[in-house]
Amino acid sequence: MNWDDIRFFSAVVEHENISHAGKALGVSPQTVARKITALEHKLATTLFIRHPRGYRPNADAMSLIDEVKHAEQLLNTLQNKFMNKSQRFMGTVRIAAPEMIAIEVLLPALKPFLERYPELNIELITGISTIGIAKGDADIALRLVRPEQGALTIKKVATMSSGLYAHLDHDFNSEHSRLIGWDTTIDLPAVHWLKNITGREANIRLNSLAAQRAAIAAGLGAGILPCFLAEGLVRLPQQIVMKETIWLLTHASNVSTPRIRLVYDEISMIMKKYSAKFDPIVQ
Repeated sequence: MNWDDIRFFSAVVEHENISHAGKALGVSPQTVARKITALEHKLATTLFIRHPRGYRPNADAMSLIDEVKHAEQLLNTLQNKFMNKSQRFMGTVRIAAPEMIAIEVLLPALKPFLERYPELNIELITGISTIGIAKGDADIALRLVRPEQGALTIKKVATMSSGLYAHLDHDFNSEHSRLIGWDTTIDLPAVHWLKNITGREANIRLNSLAAQRAAIAAGLGAGILPCFLAEGLVRLPQQIVMKETIWLLTHASNVSTPRIRLVYDEISMIMKKYSAKFDPIVQ
């Protein structure tokens, strides 16, 4: 039996008439009769005594109706729990974001939001690997590359500028100063920018932006950093414009899930408030 079987069977038991049952279900009497006959074939028994004025449930039907009522109560309970959960914004939302945007922007801004929705849980996935929205690895993602495929809801939420930075006391020489950057196995725009600006690859190669910022702040050399991470450092003159668009995306089917839509809109608002710090360079 499936949910359709239960609906049609219950309606005929209640009304003892296929016309009245059909009206209650919004279908024709012929559809009701066909569904009941198919159900009887499935169960290899007769459930109703047909007579000119209607369908009278027999002993097998009365035995089955108790089980059906129990199943209906269980389904209604599950439905009510889910609806209450959605309306109260309960459950987990998984967010994928670049590590330093998560640390410097999202996490500090989320406290008031989470205080308003105490039954909402956040799972934050960081790193440089692309997390698959379509595969269900995350519900929402912030990305620096716009996806070209997939049934996604995509929104531009910021433009992020980067510059060549060094410690205040660092005497930068484009030919001899040490350069700090990404491991060359990592294909990111900053790798190409550094080489285009200086004509060289990094001397100190690291696989996280946090480590690069720490190395530059320690005076070990100069490197490419997003401007919002460069407080206390000096930006060195360079001609290449280094800007990236930050995209907020979710699967199109997630937009109708209240808790995911709520978090999606909140992240969009956070990024908008932070936009001036993301893009302070006037070229």
